[in-house]
Amino acid sequence: MDRTTTLLTALALLGAAAAEPLKMTPPASESGNTYARAMSAALSHLGPAISYDRVMGLSGVAFILQVDTSGPYLPGHELDCAWWPNDAWGFELGLPLLSQATGWEIRRLTCDLAAHRADSGAEFRRALLPAVEPALRAGRPVLAQDDHCFVITGTDGGEPAILGYGTKGHATNFGAEVVRAASYPWGLYVFGERQPAADARQVDTASLRHIIALHEERAQGADAPKTRFSGRQAWAEWLRLLHADQAADNNMLIHLRYDRASAVVYLHEMAQRQTGAAGAHLTAATALYQQVLTEALGGELPHPGPTKGGRAGYTAMVERIAALEDRAVAQLKEALASL
Repeated sequence: MDRTTTLLTALALLGAAAAEPLKMTPPASESGNTYARAMSAALSHLGPAISYDRVMGLSGVAFILQVDTSGPYLPGHELDCAWWPNDAWGFELGLPLLSQATGWEIRRLTCDLAAHRADSGAEFRRALLPAVEPALRAGRPVLAQDDHCFVITGTDGGEPAILGYGTKGHATNFGAEVVRAASYPWGLYVFGERQPAADARQVDTASLRHIIALHEERAQGADAPKTRFSGRQAWAEWLRLLHADQAADNNMLIHLRYDRASAVVYLHEMAQRQTGAAGAHLTAATALYQQVLTEALGGELPHPGPTKGGRAGYTAMVERIAALEDRAVAQLKEALASL
């Protein structure tokens, strides 16, 4: 098939999809992790409904600290840690558990990044559009991976040829109106067939194992970049940078607040399902994560600059939180052993 025929076929698909755009309730407008917010909206549309906090907990994002010492870099060769919480690799580690808990198959599709950089529209039409149109026809929204997550509900002949729900700029809250995507994505999350979901006890057990593995740096596969950290080593790397007068960042603290707020809700709900020692240890862990959240909320955003404590105060806050996280995970390990 020559290039002209390929383009005409893609445009025909876009026009057909645009005839009946998918109608769904938009993601909630609160700020937070955009991937979890979009996933909650999409899964709730597909049914059964699932809360944002539960998606955060099942994915592990509620408990992770994402650090990647490979970059990106700011001018002056300082690591741009503000990007770290926005990256989706930690969220993707929890996709198998999300599938187990909901019964929905969730597949991640990616395009050729070099081709995406050269011509993102052409690469979208080649690598990703063939998965989008059938999903929308089946009544299934598609999640698009960009700097933030975008919920695709339709396509058309415009540019970019993607319609749905998204965020604006650096904001992490979704708008309530269908808009055109600002750019073409480099990846998708596509929903397949639904199978019976695992029972609550199986899911809780698998979830605790995943949270503990994140903290103990065992959740990533053998082929994962050796510069990515999700737990104890992530805290050590962040503190190393802070002691070197780097990485005192607004976005790291903002996302820590988002994440641990969900951790408190998620573990409280899990504790309600357990009795005896497991319930007691989960309640103790919840209280420790509440202390983490209190510390994070009490800390001042470093830019345009804290009025008290300065960088030393910020670093001391991170040190206190890292110690609390160790204690919280110790309680989760006791809870897991008691299930």
